Amino acid sequence: MERGWKEVGFQIREIELTTHCHATEDCSKVKTALLNALPVEIRNSVRVEEEDLEGFYGNRIKVMKIKVVEGGVEVFKYILGNLSRTDRSLLAASLDLRFDRRTNRFFLRLDKQALYTGRMVLNDSDDVVKVVVSFKGFKDVGILKTMLT
Repeated sequence: MERGWKEVGFQIREIELTTHCHATEDCSKVKTALLNALPVEIRNSVRVEEEDLEGFYGNRIKVMKIKVVEGGVEVFKYILGNLSRTDRSLLAASLDLRFDRRTNRFFLRLDKQALYTGRMVLNDSDDVVKVVVSFKGFKDVGILKTMLT
């Protein structure tokens, strides 16, 4: 996987990580889960944006978001490097569904509960940290697929 990054010269415009803290959750734990998706070295230097919303039934929902502009490649490598081989194979197999060629964005969802315990696991349910990787001028999905396997 490492060799491909250098050969292709991947450039990432930004990585956006988003999750929700519902009224029944401890928001400090949800924030910990969100930060656990990042390399330890940058966790203290990123800003977590928080927005308070109200659900349909008046319930409190806090949206938490991190945008990484500098060091995006390292964050993406960290996420992929901490996924199991099975999860990376699943990403490769579903790449056509996860990569928007029009916007050069790659989408994945990480299990929020697993992240809180320090593990990275793909999960396509709704209790997740959503990760959107925006590439600069990147269109060759085949290269990305090779790098995932």
